[in-house]
Amino acid sequence: MPEVMNAPQSSPPFRRLPALLAALLVLATSSLVAQSQLRLQGNAPFHAEPRGTQLGTLQAGTTVALGRTTDGWREATFEGWIFAASTGPANRSGYNLAIAAVEGENLRSSPNGTVIGRAVQGTQLNLLERRGGWVRVRRSVWLPPSALPAQSPARPTPAAVAPPTGAPPAVRVVAAEDTLQRVLIRKGSALLVGPGGAAVGPAPEELPGRVTDRSGNWVRVRTETWVREDDIRPAPDSAALTLEQLQADPDKYVGTPVAWRLQFLSVQTADELRPELPAGEPYVLARGPLPAAGFVYVVVTRAQAERFRSMNPLDEFQANGIIRAGRTRYLPTPVIELQGGR
Repeated sequence: MPEVMNAPQSSPPFRRLPALLAALLVLATSSLVAQSQLRLQGNAPFHAEPRGTQLGTLQAGTTVALGRTTDGWREATFEGWIFAASTGPANRSGYNLAIAAVEGENLRSSPNGTVIGRAVQGTQLNLLERRGGWVRVRRSVWLPPSALPAQSPARPTPAAVAPPTGAPPAVRVVAAEDTLQRVLIRKGSALLVGPGGAAVGPAPEELPGRVTDRSGNWVRVRTETWVREDDIRPAPDSAALTLEQLQADPDKYVGTPVAWRLQFLSVQTADELRPELPAGEPYVLARGPLPAAGFVYVVVTRAQAERFRSMNPLDEFQANGIIRAGRTRYLPTPVIELQGGR
């Protein structure tokens, strides 16, 4: 009987076809994903629908995933972290979470991270994850044409051009300044040194300014003014300023630069019991100024906080900063904002 040969199920070229198609699909998908990302060049208002209700603002530098285009408006999806206590359950339009805080709430890049935007009360969100007192959320919104860059495929994007080695990013600095939100401070508004802190005085008239930071329902506004030369005096000598002097007249030394030697104790997170500190932001609890046995709150950036976390309790460090508050609401503990040193 002649030998029967089993026919191959598919020829070698066709057997490789599914793998080839899969590879092409991966490449195409990767290309689409790369093209659908946008890094905002300026602060961008976001809306529930084209020409619809504004839900908030995304900060310059935030990356969003782009979707459909309608009458020049572009659908965009972003993710961020929100303080869980400022949210509540929801069940509308496919969203399961909403911002409950009357003043709205910040959107951050991570728990206690950089602020990437702010949304108003009632904004609907999709809950993705819970971590401690924070929730990660996602939302699809619409960006107006003014928030979108002009398309110019023939011209290389600025990000693709590397600046000369050692050259300062002057253009970026100017752009960052230009993206600060412009506001007008109402006449008679109390001007404070910090959230809930000592009053500098009421605004004598409507003052222009730029928002540089937000903390809960407080905003830090940068403004400029002129005073008569005989109305100013040299700042007190920080080297001679003792803890006893500061505690005797806490408001007198607000804004005074100091160069104190302190002992590190721990890195903590500001809460509502210390309104002189930016809510939700890190600060250092320290002893001093040495040789005094008091305590000092040191306002630090997140990058500085990470460096402090590598220290051991009672390690000494030099704190060059500005007195933000001579005492807190409940304790005679001064607050300084670190400018340099550690």
